[in-house]
Amino acid sequence: MTAFLKDILNNLSLGPGVTHANLTVFPVHHEGGVALPYLSLDKALELGVVEITEVGGGGEVPNVSVANRGDTPVLILAGEELVGAKQNRLVNATFLLAGNTRLILPVSCVEQGRWSPRTARFQSQKRLSSYLLRSRVHQDVSDSLKAGRGFRADQMEVWDEIRDKAARLGVASPTGAMADIFESYEDQLRHYTQSFPLSPHQKGLLAVLNGRPAGLEVFDSHPSLARYFDKLIQSYALDALDLHLQGPSSSKPRFSPEAWLEEVQELPVTASPSLSLGEDLRVKSRRCLGAGLRYQGVVLYLSIFAQNRPGKSGLARASRRGSLRRII
Repeated sequence: MTAFLKDILNNLSLGPGVTHANLTVFPVHHEGGVALPYLSLDKALELGVVEITEVGGGGEVPNVSVANRGDTPVLILAGEELVGAKQNRLVNATFLLAGNTRLILPVSCVEQGRWSPRTARFQSQKRLSSYLLRSRVHQDVSDSLKAGRGFRADQMEVWDEIRDKAARLGVASPTGAMADIFESYEDQLRHYTQSFPLSPHQKGLLAVLNGRPAGLEVFDSHPSLARYFDKLIQSYALDALDLHLQGPSSSKPRFSPEAWLEEVQELPVTASPSLSLGEDLRVKSRRCLGAGLRYQGVVLYLSIFAQNRPGKSGLARASRRGSLRRII
């Protein structure tokens, strides 16, 4: 099933942008449908209605077991980090877990050097991975789905991205944990998150790094965005900080956020059954890629990342070579 973004998200528009250092964030508005009731993963864990454990006790690197013991569905976003158990993971795609259901959740390891129990259950660190890593995983999962392999990412690519970012930012982690990068720059990242207000009725955001589009994040409602807003800002801020520490960009790109948004709205969106509730959404063109989830005709969440060169995730490839300045 294929539609166009303009047909599933009505009248996307931008509010005035706010800038901190090399990151600019524009509020995004749209005339979406009625917000559906669901819990965020963080809230569900706080309430104790969701339990996340290793599969079968022994564990499987690309899978974890998630049980929703409540009646309300739980939204789990692509890129959310799960910490504890035998090693930290990130979620490969966005899923809506039905009430009173157990699901084997496809994940990737973001802590290469540990395979030993730290806790019996996973917890949320209330964090999303960096936008470049999320973009990399979006690309891998889209390719995997097309090949009939399910919601899988390239584990070596994930480890490469984390290792290279840690090296550029001077972070030494005994287990190669993505968490150690965020924690090492906690104060600097806080300056970013505190610099961007959440506007009334805002349902999404457009992030711009070094004057170039980075990503579009859209939710079904303002309260939904509010639950994830700081996590999203921090996701972009880590890459913004990475770029900022490398020095100023030599080029000054001309970029119209309104024109880019108009271009994005013409992108085709394909839908296919998700693992639990709703439909998995995929967006891919020469210049953009993205993914999200639709349920009962409502887009609960959609993220679209800019690709500044054709081919298989030029962003992530350049990141692994330490050449971010050439593409952002």
